[in-house]
Amino acid sequence: MSLPPSPSPRRQASPSGQRRRRLRRFLTLTAIAVLVIGGGTVAVAAIRLSQNVTTVDLHPARTDEPPVVADFDGEFDVLLVGSDGRAGQGAQYGEGGDVEGSRNDVTLLLHVNESHDAATVISFPRDLLVDMPACTDPDSGKTWDAGHRVQFNESLARGGLGCVASTVTALTGIDLAYAAEITFTGVIDASNAVGGVPICFAGPIHDRHSGLEIPAAGTYDLSGEQALALLRSRYGVGDGSDLARISTQQVFLSSLVRTLRDQSTLTDPVKLYGIADAATRNMTLSTPLADLGTLASMAKVFSDLPLENIAFVSYPHLPAGDRVVPDEQAAAVLMERVKAGETVNISADHTGRGSELSAPSAPPSADPDEPTTPPDTETQPENLPGNIDGQSAAQDTCVRPYSG
Repeated sequence: MSLPPSPSPRRQASPSGQRRRRLRRFLTLTAIAVLVIGGGTVAVAAIRLSQNVTTVDLHPARTDEPPVVADFDGEFDVLLVGSDGRAGQGAQYGEGGDVEGSRNDVTLLLHVNESHDAATVISFPRDLLVDMPACTDPDSGKTWDAGHRVQFNESLARGGLGCVASTVTALTGIDLAYAAEITFTGVIDASNAVGGVPICFAGPIHDRHSGLEIPAAGTYDLSGEQALALLRSRYGVGDGSDLARISTQQVFLSSLVRTLRDQSTLTDPVKLYGIADAATRNMTLSTPLADLGTLASMAKVFSDLPLENIAFVSYPHLPAGDRVVPDEQAAAVLMERVKAGETVNISADHTGRGSELSAPSAPPSADPDEPTTPPDTETQPENLPGNIDGQSAAQDTCVRPYSG
């Protein structure tokens, strides 16, 4: 996955029975790892795993949070957040340095449809300028006024996970109760527990900013520090933008889902427990999501989804100087599809700035002398707007090195 004002330091949580939150957070949809494989694991080790969990109320003033459920018979949404907070992460990530506070540098919204046969994971650019709602920091009590064109990744600093949820709701129209954050060390521990994630690289990468070192084109099993370095890499991939980093994260997450579906992973109780233990030790969960039975139910649903029906997409945006702004028209089309429960299909020509197909998207013509027609890069399946990019979990893609 990947990688700016600082809020008041975190202190004791409000007296609503929630535990003191951990400051240590970070990126990526590694949380999906828990959802994909969690079923049996969570049940077997429920007592120990429940002791790992740190919880927070998304909407402390509300009394309409959904009840804990043992089984999902309809659609559900989960907000997955990773921050750049350094507290508790060690000197190698700048703890004690000049990086203060926490921002949501990775924000993903997972939607599973009512019939449980399609899912969409939407990535929100950290540099997206949005109209942010008023938020209150639940620890310090400081209230931030609503703002126009505020950088999206400031929402965590303004009011914690609840403020991120409110901002995403304003953008998508989806009300959220289930949410999670993960830390730097959570990414490392979970990737180690999986045993490594095979990632295809279209060429060598030497990113001194994140520490990613790939000597040559090929497929490498990434775990630990190198998995985290890939997810944080910005200047080593694509055009060096945050948008390129998002597509790199989609390469990782797609491969992660496929790895977790591998029979050897799903039948290895030691590996399954290690994944769940690593994730829960390094996550903050919204109160309704913290129930292990709820996680197990979500895991079962997600693990049964066809890979080709799991779409990773970027929230539609338009350029605005060195930042981006929401493309409201394209976003309305995307969200209509998502809420209707349809499978979101992304054209092979829209894999993003930091990735590319690992093989040609179509077989060569049988007649070598027959001219080929270049793909229409503005056309998407089912009239999906042309500026929506991403991939399905079934697509085999490669990370594209920085091209300048």
